[in-house]
Amino acid sequence: MRKMNVLLVDDEPVILKGLQQIINWEEEGCNIIGTCNSGNQAYDFLRDNDVDLAIVDVRMPEMTGLELIDKVRKNKVSDAEFIILSGYRDFEYAREALSLGVVEYLTKPVKAKQLENAIRKNILKVETSSVESETREELKRAKLVQDLHLVIGGKASPEQIAYVKENIETNGSLNYIYITLNNIASLDEMADDEVDNIKRNVVENCRRYLGKNRNNLITEDLSDSGEYELGFVFCSSMASEAGVSDKVFLENLRKSAMPDIPSDIALLVGKTVPDISKLSRSYSSASLMRPLRGIHKEKSIFYYDDDVHVSQGLVKSMIPKECLDELIEAIDKHDPEQIDRCVDRVMESMGNIDHTMMNMNLNYLLFRLIHQAVEIDEMVEQDTILLYISDYVFGTGSNFKDDLKKFSHEYSDYLDQLRQNSASGGLIKEIEREIKEHYSENLTLRDLGKKYYINSSYLGQMFRKVYGTSFRDYLNNYRVGMAAEMLVRSDRKVSDIASEVGYRDIDYFVNKFYEVYGCTPTKYRRKI
Repeated sequence: MRKMNVLLVDDEPVILKGLQQIINWEEEGCNIIGTCNSGNQAYDFLRDNDVDLAIVDVRMPEMTGLELIDKVRKNKVSDAEFIILSGYRDFEYAREALSLGVVEYLTKPVKAKQLENAIRKNILKVETSSVESETREELKRAKLVQDLHLVIGGKASPEQIAYVKENIETNGSLNYIYITLNNIASLDEMADDEVDNIKRNVVENCRRYLGKNRNNLITEDLSDSGEYELGFVFCSSMASEAGVSDKVFLENLRKSAMPDIPSDIALLVGKTVPDISKLSRSYSSASLMRPLRGIHKEKSIFYYDDDVHVSQGLVKSMIPKECLDELIEAIDKHDPEQIDRCVDRVMESMGNIDHTMMNMNLNYLLFRLIHQAVEIDEMVEQDTILLYISDYVFGTGSNFKDDLKKFSHEYSDYLDQLRQNSASGGLIKEIEREIKEHYSENLTLRDLGKKYYINSSYLGQMFRKVYGTSFRDYLNNYRVGMAAEMLVRSDRKVSDIASEVGYRDIDYFVNKFYEVYGCTPTKYRRKI
């Protein structure tokens, strides 16, 4: 806790000097930042400086100590607490002082112990007040999050909607936005704490950019939308105040979130709604757009109103639904030849279809395929898998037809993997064996996925489901466990053991060892 700033006020110089010397202020956690010899002078000082505690004589020229406190309280010029000093043992002074909320009423001559106790009492009061304030803020935030959850679910009462309006910016049209990390495949290779650090950095960067509107950023998990996403209630007034368009404001937000982040940031902007009572519609539409990130590599901000919504006049430009449905059925049946024929037919049906309608048809295809995956395994994080596959399918070549075929075959293989593994832990046992036999090597989910012909992101999900931790954390813990055995059974150097279990950086090894065992490798060896 920072030191408390103290102001001393007395019209007698000898008293002021004595107060400065009577106790060790630094040991009591205090800085004397000023002295004043009158009430008026003290009032001006309190108005212009950050004072935590003022020790004030009750009888002074121009303005008494009690009048000073009363004026400060009424005009709200300072939040300082007060200790009154008086040479008068008059009950009326004490009673008035207490009515003004002073910390203590001390009579002169003041003893060191009395002053120390009064200061400690004030520090305790400040700390208690701070804790109470933090608790109030936490409760207020918890209520806001709870009511927001109901608002975006379309289940909020008028009172709950009113509470949300009081605590976030809603003066204008609104959009629910997902702020999401892309490059899911690389994130899956990271340890949980590394991903958490990235997300914390994104949150802090966004808060700095939003300033007074930071309450509109939803860092709490309101749904099962995905572990790499934040929510944001965007209000058009934010852009207006910044003097820019909505799209420029959001692009600036996206860029502000990205410094020192090893992942691209995408925004999924839900349907524009006129007020907070309709926010559930925007939330639902933002959720629908999560799969779009994978197939439109050139974009970082997706707008439901521009990229998904189809007017009645454009419906006739859609590819015949039966063509897409046949392709979906071929993918589901894992029939490679039929997949190729269906893709050919889809491409023939496209004709001179424009970019907007191309996106619409791809969206329909993706939504249906995601549904297929969920029907096989309801626990699967479908958007993560789709993003991973699309990293290596769409946008890798110039021929869209070849890309679509490649994607369709990959996704068909993925659905087949789901069926084979949803009710069996056999594959995970193989991965566990790989770790035990090759833990000192550079094992990655991507390499294991290639070896066992399985999508690496899906493999990471399976691993977490079985062991309750990420693949990277499990591997680190296993390596550290093996190192602990070597430390006990031999007198080899710590650096040699670290290298043998797979760590090239001795400092990184020591940090990981400390996380698991709560001490350094050397102390562990001595203790055992």
